[in-house]
Amino acid sequence: MARLSITDQLADLRRTYTGENLSQAVPAVRDGAPLPDATTEAQRQLEAKVLLAGCTAASMLQLMPPASIIRPAHAFRTVEPGETLKLHLNDRALGPLLFELLPRVEAGYGMGVAGLRHQQYRRSSELTTGDAGVVLVGVDENAWDLGLRYVRWMHEFRGVEYTDGGGNDEETAEAATGSALLRRVHLWHDASWLRALPMGNAWFVEWPGGPQEDDIRQKLAHPEFGTSREITLRRAEAPTQDVEEGMRTYPWPDEFVSAVTAGEPDQGPARR
Repeated sequence: MARLSITDQLADLRRTYTGENLSQAVPAVRDGAPLPDATTEAQRQLEAKVLLAGCTAASMLQLMPPASIIRPAHAFRTVEPGETLKLHLNDRALGPLLFELLPRVEAGYGMGVAGLRHQQYRRSSELTTGDAGVVLVGVDENAWDLGLRYVRWMHEFRGVEYTDGGGNDEETAEAATGSALLRRVHLWHDASWLRALPMGNAWFVEWPGGPQEDDIRQKLAHPEFGTSREITLRRAEAPTQDVEEGMRTYPWPDEFVSAVTAGEPDQGPARR
């Protein structure tokens, strides 16, 4: 078997961090830095907030029928690091992610990203604050509308206040670390889920199952694909028992359940 070129070797290594396919990774390592970080503070801030939102959204994915904590739950499938970050979402993740990101006022508090707005393209959507943005690949107009249907239902279910503006304009601590983690989030794709949050001068990252701590630590220390940011790692054991029956009673509306299950069994009426 012929030895891979340096470009191919770098592309294969990059793919372990990003989940990209070869057609995405090869041109990237050929034309630029092996795995570039965000270059502006505005972009780092937005990406850190997207990571936090993605971790919370994954928790909601576990409640979607059929509710399970045994089934892995991740919002992000693939990332394409660049000047504008491109994200490929897992099935059903768009609605929960948009709910966490789009500005709202809930119980008197601004939540979501203040000033975040939407730009629609034919095959993708962009979330932008004007000076920073992330592209949601494959989210066409129909997919966007379905995601907003989830958001509107959550607003009604949780009593979100409808006001002009809204959102949270506070800066995320050590945003460069959160951004770096988002651009390398595929390292945890085999874990049951991922939790990441800023704590002091570092970020704390926890996951059950999947890669060992030493493996993640070595990859984050890689001279070309890793990061020098301070990150505290903790791996837990994967869950062996599924959710209790009571967790399967989340009140999903009939019309929404049929849409989100995408061929999976709906919950019966007794479970809603």
